[in-house]
Amino acid sequence: MKKILIISFSTLLLVACSEQHQYQDTVLEQISNDPDIKSYHLDPQSTADCIVDLSSKKMPGMVPFDPMRKAAYKGYAKMISIKTSEKPEEVLAELRESFGSAQGLADAHRNYSKSYLECISTITHRELDVEEVTEK
Repeated sequence: MKKILIISFSTLLLVACSEQHQYQDTVLEQISNDPDIKSYHLDPQSTADCIVDLSSKKMPGMVPFDPMRKAAYKGYAKMISIKTSEKPEEVLAELRESFGSAQGLADAHRNYSKSYLECISTITHRELDVEEVTEK
């Protein structure tokens, strides 16, 4: 019985991690082409990690393998890749349904945007502090 429970729990964790990794890969792909990231010479990987960590704190669900959190990771990944979609109107309609309403989608977008801006600000300040220390 214990083995079945452990195997089931491990499987849930692996599946949940795949949604989170998909979201993280989508964020990394988006910010790797971002002019702000390039102009400030920020590391895209650490910026993506920061954005995923910060935005995940405000997603529904308590833990990564929670079905609500898994759906949120999928929705967020689809939301930030809407610009590259062939049919953005259809994707937007799917996102409204996925997030429950237009307001839910707006809240998710606000969470992502706020996380993005906070991470850019934090990492930029950290880089500037390092530059000041090395110049002295």
